Amino acid sequence: MTKETYLRFLRAYLSNRLPAGEVEDIMRYYTEYFEDAGEGHEAEVMAELGSPEQLAQQIIAERSEEEPQGNSKGYRDSSQEAYLVPSYEPAPRTGLPRWTFILLLILAAICVGPVLLGLVLGLGGGGLLCIGIGIMAIVGGRRLSFAGLLYQVGGGLIAASVGVLLILGAVFAVWALAWLIRRFRNAFVEGGPDYEDLY
Repeated sequence: MTKETYLRFLRAYLSNRLPAGEVEDIMRYYTEYFEDAGEGHEAEVMAELGSPEQLAQQIIAERSEEEPQGNSKGYRDSSQEAYLVPSYEPAPRTGLPRWTFILLLILAAICVGPVLLGLVLGLGGGGLLCIGIGIMAIVGGRRLSFAGLLYQVGGGLIAASVGVLLILGAVFAVWALAWLIRRFRNAFVEGGPDYEDLY
C-alpha cells in the first residue's frame, strides 16, 4: 500500500467521527510524519502505525477519553504551529518474520513450483497449439465441397476457441498464484488486511 492510499483510508475512517478541523490537523501531522521518515521508509512507518483503521480507532478512542480543559485536545503549541502528539504506543507488529516468509516461499517454489509451471506451460502451450490447428483448419481445405469446407471451418473455429480458453486458464492460474502469495504475505507477515484490494 502506498503512503497516499494509507492516508486516504485514514481520512475516510476519521471523517464524520471527528470535527473537520481536527481531521485536517491529524492528516497534516501524519503526512509530515511520513515525509520525515523518508521515501524508502514508508512501509516501516505503516508497519509501526498499524492499519489505517487501527490508527483511526486509537485516535478516536484517545479523543473520547480527553477532558475538555484548557489546551487538552492533544495539541502542543510550538513557535511554528500546533501539531498533534499521539499519546499511544504504535501497534506492535504481528505475524511471521520476513525471513520465515521468504524461506516458506522458497520451499513452496521447490515443492509446488514444478507442478504449477507444468500447469501454466501446459495450458499455454496447449492453447497455442489449438489456435494453430484451428487456423490451419480454417485456411486449408480449398479442394473440399461446400459442406466439407463448412465442416472443416467449424472444426477450426472450435479448436481456436478451445485454445483461447486454455490460454485464459494459464493467465488465471498465474493471477491466482500471485493473489495467494500477496494474501499470505499480508496475513502472516504484515499482520493486517490488504487495503490495496480495496483501492
